[in-house]
Amino acid sequence: MEDLILPHNVSSYECGADLLLKPEWYLLFCQEMAELHASRNKMGYDWVLEHGMIWVEVQGHFELLRRPRWKEQVFLRTNTGQASPLQARRFVEMKDERGEVIGRADLMWAIIDIKTRRPVPLKRAELSVPEACPPSITAELPKFPEESVEAGVAHLVTSRRDIDFNGHINNSAYLTWVLDTMPGFPATSLRRIHVAYKHESMMGEPLSIVHRVAGTLSQHRIEGGGKLRAVLTMEWQ
Repeated sequence: MEDLILPHNVSSYECGADLLLKPEWYLLFCQEMAELHASRNKMGYDWVLEHGMIWVEVQGHFELLRRPRWKEQVFLRTNTGQASPLQARRFVEMKDERGEVIGRADLMWAIIDIKTRRPVPLKRAELSVPEACPPSITAELPKFPEESVEAGVAHLVTSRRDIDFNGHINNSAYLTWVLDTMPGFPATSLRRIHVAYKHESMMGEPLSIVHRVAGTLSQHRIEGGGKLRAVLTMEWQ
């Protein structure tokens, strides 16, 4: 399966007050690259929806080596492969104009039956996916230690702006909520992010975020309605 490579000029609405790309936008870039590449290989959103299924991201590991500036041109590259009978593994890389890698992502995706909300084996979905290519992530995050300090609890209600075309909360919203409510850690110092998506969230739901800190690591548990929705573990410089 051939790589997909696309240039992108960083827009003003993708940047913060420092004129640098907001971290959550790299997650959105990865989602868009996944759909474009999947569609090119006849297994994208339209194809799975026609067969009563949908792609969902179940976890992601992201590295932000440098955040590009407003108007800077970057080049995004992606490829995918089968990681297990139930999951596909996707890699996304972002380079600058000099060819230097400034962002990496290692993502796990699954196909879900829309009616049953259960995973569908890739073979049963009649998808021919090669074995996953080697990961581009240089190092995994260390395990979050049990000895940590609570850094606050935030409460929110999901809103219209958080919903994507699947009808549930977009994956990037969880990171946005954490960055909006995490005390003492500016987004400029964020280096690595690991997200495990546990249960989908819908519009109008009250959720809570429990922040914990251990040195340069932080962990954020997003819960609501007695269900764990997502866990984010992050490394700060």
